[in-house]
Amino acid sequence: MTPVRGLGAAHDERRGAILEAVFAIVDTEGTHQVSIRRVAERAGVSVGRVQHYFPSKDDLLTAAFTAINDRGTARVQARLDGASNPVEVLLTELIPATPEDHRLFRVAQAFETHALTDPELSERLRQSYSELLALLTALGSDRAAEHLALALGLAGLTLTGNLTAAEARAAVRSGIKKRG
Repeated sequence: MTPVRGLGAAHDERRGAILEAVFAIVDTEGTHQVSIRRVAERAGVSVGRVQHYFPSKDDLLTAAFTAINDRGTARVQARLDGASNPVEVLLTELIPATPEDHRLFRVAQAFETHALTDPELSERLRQSYSELLALLTALGSDRAAEHLALALGLAGLTLTGNLTAAEARAAVRSGIKKRG
């Protein structure tokens, strides 16, 4: 596949740099510190450039929320293709293992917390979890909600340093085997 070039590539690159600036602010300071001005400063672009892509702070946060969820989905999908135990793959992929995984998980968690107070994002979050539960069920998990809760709880424990990624992933595997 040939890489995108020209105006479309530049557009995607600038938009991506702006979203990366949002992620950096959210990761270190939380969603409440995101503003168009701060994002512009962090991305090294003008306020007008940010507003060209995202007219309001809500648009910016919604796009960042969508982008972080899309990254997680793409990551899991890439690992699922041809997997012999897709439930295990999906659940263990939710456990952050690298520093970048930790950063993205922290950002995703901050957006989830933010979504709980935003009706539109809250509905999207609920829908995303419904789709994830349906996928787990379709892949063969007879206790999808229990398995998902186990994986997400263990993922949180890796962020706090209570567990390593290897320990959390082993616990997921064990939990799947014990619970069915």
